[in-house]
Amino acid sequence: MIRLTTIAAATALSFAPTAHAQDTTPVQQLPTPQASEETKALDPAGFAQQAAASNEFEILSAELALRRSQDAEVRKFAETMLDDHRRAQQQLQTAAEADSVAMVTELSMEQKQTLTALEQAEESQFDSAYMSAQMKAHDQAIRLLGAYADNGAAGSLKTYAVANYPLVRTHKVRAQSQTSP
Repeated sequence: MIRLTTIAAATALSFAPTAHAQDTTPVQQLPTPQASEETKALDPAGFAQQAAASNEFEILSAELALRRSQDAEVRKFAETMLDDHRRAQQQLQTAAEADSVAMVTELSMEQKQTLTALEQAEESQFDSAYMSAQMKAHDQAIRLLGAYADNGAAGSLKTYAVANYPLVRTHKVRAQSQTSP
């Protein structure tokens, strides 16, 4: 499994609130989600489709958070997700084209249901529901990118997975620090 914990740890420390430093689990101690048989066997087209759906979910949920959240920190997090995942989606498109892979962007049923639940969440529950969805989405993205970085076919998509893995881990740490008391 790719170990880029030094970079991720340094980045994570820049996001960790100082008042909660003793409560924040260092990145190197976070469990690395294990790849499922499904993600281990992904072909380039399957990886591109799942990665595109992951980025699209992040973009749509961030746009929703910017419309609905009343919390400045949640809004700041959503702005970062919007910027980073739009950029990642463009990078993914370029990598897919370089590897001659058609990129289809279709959300999974689970992602669609999560967006619907976020849209329907009561105002007082939105921020916690959004951050909870972020934790889960980033866990899934970490597994996807890590598995493809380790086991994917050589090429631009694998380079994309390797390059974006630490960013997604940093997002997870940041989301985790926002949901911690």
